[in-house]
Amino acid sequence: MSMQMASLTVVLGGLFVIPVSLIHAGPSDQGTPPVVQQKAPSFWDQQYMLGDWGGERTRLADKGVTFDINDIGDFQANVAGSEVHHATYFGRFRASTDIDFNKLANFNGEFFATAIWQYGPNLSGKYLQTNTLTSSIAGEDSVRIDQLWYQQGFADNMFKVKLGQIAAVNEFGATDFFDILFNDELGYAPNTLFTARQPFSPAGKPGIILWGDLSDVTPGLYTKAGAFTAYHNAYYPDIHGFNYGSDFNYGAVGSFEIGYEEQKTNYAGTYKLGINANDLAIYTNPATGQNYDGDFTAYALAQKTVYHPVGADGKLELKKGLDLLMEFVDAPGDRNSLQDEITLGSRYTGLIPGRDEDKVAFGFIYSKNGYASSTAYQALNGHGLSGEATVELDYQYNPTPWLSIQPDTQVIIDPGGDTTRSTIVVLGLRTIVRF
Repeated sequence: MSMQMASLTVVLGGLFVIPVSLIHAGPSDQGTPPVVQQKAPSFWDQQYMLGDWGGERTRLADKGVTFDINDIGDFQANVAGSEVHHATYFGRFRASTDIDFNKLANFNGEFFATAIWQYGPNLSGKYLQTNTLTSSIAGEDSVRIDQLWYQQGFADNMFKVKLGQIAAVNEFGATDFFDILFNDELGYAPNTLFTARQPFSPAGKPGIILWGDLSDVTPGLYTKAGAFTAYHNAYYPDIHGFNYGSDFNYGAVGSFEIGYEEQKTNYAGTYKLGINANDLAIYTNPATGQNYDGDFTAYALAQKTVYHPVGADGKLELKKGLDLLMEFVDAPGDRNSLQDEITLGSRYTGLIPGRDEDKVAFGFIYSKNGYASSTAYQALNGHGLSGEATVELDYQYNPTPWLSIQPDTQVIIDPGGDTTRSTIVVLGLRTIVRF
């Protein structure tokens, strides 16, 4: 662990060493304005636990340089089911910086870098043998660079090119419900997507994305395509995210998406159709032993704000309301453990009066096992596999802008698609601290 901590120190030190100065302000209607120190918010009211760095954080953000440092910790325990009961604490410390060159230097470019320290055991990954992961910060114990890329826009942003170390799943198939739902399928991306071996967070790999604005056809319409290095094991031998030479030893995966983002509306909506594919000779039918060259996953995603409450002034309260999510993913059932997956999610912000920033969410996941995996399982156990259903309910309490406390309940029916296994109940508590 000492080596990991040393690596983290080097990474974060390189990304976040900046000067700190004071900002003064004070308007006056009599002569020369006096120079007075702007009153800082209290510890409990400030946006970040470590404050505004004497005003330097705001000054840099105005110039296009922003920082995000946070720690997410998941305590989870399976309290019901035939499995031995376990309790785990699983966490991820992340530090990111983003530079918007439009603001900083008046040209259409963006630089992004993020590093993580992943620590602790994952409950479902280590103990439960389920189709889904009960934590959306899934990953191996590691200290590594996750993403490191530069994006350049051309022709008044009609085209963009992103090049570098990229988490491709973030770009092709992920949702933005990460802020509330625990489960990896709902809070990040369905597990069926990962069979195509496209890089994911926190194990980004070298790649390129080309993005095109199709607003001349329909406002809000876009298309993008990407090519990335695939992997055999996402974490090894590239354990810290710097061993780029080894990343090119395992073939490539390509991605394509066409999407539509509703424009000029108080009820935002995003709709996507995409496919990820490779030609890797690593797939085998578990029932027949037949080998295959290549694999693919296809997805359809719809995310929509459907309701805003009306305030006392008769206007819509746009920061409150109900968002809905639906995603469907399909993959060949002859070579993948999962062949179909559907996820449904709902998120309401500001449901309880006086708790405008709090969120409550409900999610449902159904993952169908691949038919070849079911046949092979039946040969060994006397019965096949069907599918697994998971229901999730949680509430996010935000006592301060920099702290979230989130109790969560997940009920997993037919774990792993095995109807002979008893239902698993997982209770969890997530904390998010924004530094």
